[in-house]
Amino acid sequence: MANTRRTILALGLVAIQALAARNVGLADCGGLFLLHQKDKHFAAKGCSIRDTFSIKNFDVYGSIQHIEIHSRYTENNWHLKTASKQTIANAGFESHFKNYSLGLDVSTLPMVMPKASFHRDDSLFTAKARFAFGSVDLGTISWVPIKQTELISTIPVDWESHFVYSELSAGSKIKNHYINLSLNHIRTLPRNPDKEYYLRDSASVLVLNGEYGYAFSNSRLDAGYTYIGADMTVYGIYHEETSRKRFMYLPIEASVHMSYARWQWENLWTHLELMHISGKVFSNQERFYETLALNRALPGSVLKGLSFSFLQRTFRANAELDASAIVSGASYYWKKGKRYIFKPSVELDFFGASGEVNIQKEIETVILTTHQITNEKTLRKVSGIGSILSLGIELQKEGPVSVSLQYGISQIIPFYVDYKDYLADSDGDSNSKPSGGIIGSIVNPNEQVAKDKSGSLERSASALLFRNGFATHLGIAVKF
Repeated sequence: MANTRRTILALGLVAIQALAARNVGLADCGGLFLLHQKDKHFAAKGCSIRDTFSIKNFDVYGSIQHIEIHSRYTENNWHLKTASKQTIANAGFESHFKNYSLGLDVSTLPMVMPKASFHRDDSLFTAKARFAFGSVDLGTISWVPIKQTELISTIPVDWESHFVYSELSAGSKIKNHYINLSLNHIRTLPRNPDKEYYLRDSASVLVLNGEYGYAFSNSRLDAGYTYIGADMTVYGIYHEETSRKRFMYLPIEASVHMSYARWQWENLWTHLELMHISGKVFSNQERFYETLALNRALPGSVLKGLSFSFLQRTFRANAELDASAIVSGASYYWKKGKRYIFKPSVELDFFGASGEVNIQKEIETVILTTHQITNEKTLRKVSGIGSILSLGIELQKEGPVSVSLQYGISQIIPFYVDYKDYLADSDGDSNSKPSGGIIGSIVNPNEQVAKDKSGSLERSASALLFRNGFATHLGIAVKF
């Protein structure tokens, strides 16, 4: 029986080699532990297995991924928690002809993506087109009161986005010059799922990307620029029997500018990256268009029980975000051995970042026939400089069956972090007026007091290392 198995295996290997087949399998796991503070937390982890099988001009590939993302933000008497946990399987094929290729990808998101590409024999011109449609589960956002009661506990909101994606790109290679331009557009379509609490979105996202590269005799220079423009509206809906109540209305405009330059010389890599983000949130003064009205996210029976004790508060907010960052550094790897190769690597980056959020909030309180409006202004600023140290190791075995094992860790090392809230001296008048009147206080932006919250950050070594700004990765690849 053992000899028969060896014979079948040998015949299979001969058949694969006769068909000029190639197989590449990859498996990796990683984790990112960005923040672990008393009032802030963010962590992500995931694993994936990918395999590609090629026979002549035909490629078949597939993958399975498991992703978990968790975050928490605490302010006043509420926790805002987000959680996303999903397993995604992908499969596809691509057939290569003389001057064009055709393919199709499918995913359990679900998603379907047909694609096509054209290229000249001399690579003087290439063009690609991709189109996709489907949906993606973005996770669950939960409002959790710090002091829960029998009437008010957790409000969990599911977010599923339905999208249409299109991409066009063109490139050219002339001698040692390479250039590529791409245009991407994402449009989301609002849907009403059969759920108690959910978010629906209507968005249009445009992505423009340009890349240039030049190959020297023993080095290479690459540079690129990316622009992202987004116009998006998010609605929070509470579904109770036959009625749907909107408790959140969030129109957002945002733009991102990113540019980079990279240079490779033998085993040395250097890079410089710049990024600028700006965004706005707009308020709407019409009724039922409040930015947040959590009282509409409660069942009628709960509202009756709270009618004489619960403050009927709604919020309208205007906010502006402006942030910039710069990252620059270098990496170097060593290569030892021939059949068994040992490749340690080290990367050291330095970064600087700053940003501010200007929030103008209108709080409307209704108690029976009493109607009160208070205006608040807050300016939050954060800035910091530091470094990112990454260490990696790769073990390779060359031969008819090549095996590669990789492991790496990264740690953010902050040198300086400053976080301040510039708050108004007064929260507004506490007077009241019958319904229909509007009172409150308009804060003079020049009369603000800075409150330094940087002291609330955990500074101990155990809290800094491996819990804040730490990432790790382990992977294995097999090729034959």
